[in-house]
Amino acid sequence: MTIRRLTTVVSILLSIALLGVLSARAGGQGAPSSPSGPAGAKPAQTSGDTFSIDPTHSMGLFRIRHFGAGVFWGRFNTITGTIVHDDDSDPPLKLDVAMDINSIDVGNERLDGHLKSEDFFYASEYPEATFKSNAAKKLSDGVYEVTGDLTIRGVTRSITVNVQWMGTSDGRMGRRGGFEVVFTVNRHDFGISYGPGVLGDQVRLTMAMEGVVRRERPQETQGTGALPSRMARMDANGDGKLQKNELPERMQSMFDRLDTNGDGALDGEEIQAMRRGGGRQRGQGQP
Repeated sequence: MTIRRLTTVVSILLSIALLGVLSARAGGQGAPSSPSGPAGAKPAQTSGDTFSIDPTHSMGLFRIRHFGAGVFWGRFNTITGTIVHDDDSDPPLKLDVAMDINSIDVGNERLDGHLKSEDFFYASEYPEATFKSNAAKKLSDGVYEVTGDLTIRGVTRSITVNVQWMGTSDGRMGRRGGFEVVFTVNRHDFGISYGPGVLGDQVRLTMAMEGVVRRERPQETQGTGALPSRMARMDANGDGKLQKNELPERMQSMFDRLDTNGDGALDGEEIQAMRRGGGRQRGQGQP
């Protein structure tokens, strides 16, 4: 490669690097360097969010040493309860959580059955493990120190744990909040002493919880002839009834069946009848 060609290549590379630096500076103006909060940006909290735990998106995990070598994991597939989150209140966080012992899952049916037996959790007698808080304080952004009663196998102990608020979002299905708590207990404190020398004494528990504040849907008036709110948007002429040409094309084929009073329009009562039983044929019940 000649000196002239090498000089040209170096010039091109320097130009590309300079453009990259300038673009990065321009793109970064006015933008935060990192998301705010412990788990990214969060919407402004409303006063006293009460989250109902969504069992589909929540779980409990446990971890224990096995034969002093490996680590054995299991999970509780069903968690229910409520979480109240309000930084303007005292306490700012309240938990009332239950794990279904019969939902225990270690990937082996025989072991699942043994863990539910009297040797371990005794699920037939004590079907739930619960945690109910009675005090809490905010330690830092998104982190709370919570004290409460942990009950396993009918034995209740007071424990203090750190709970992390993972984030909150608002969506079509309601306001959602995520919380996670990780803590360690001695299984013997709760009457679970099976397998000395086989299983460790310390058990690490994780509760990963996602809750939802469901929006209340307005009650729709029935029997008054008023159109439900969603259908009322189709009422182009504002007469409180739906003409055939005001319906979506996919519904027009049902118009004659739904128009039970034969007046050439659908009112709220006919829409409600459709919802309750799919509508009535005109003249149904007549000979």
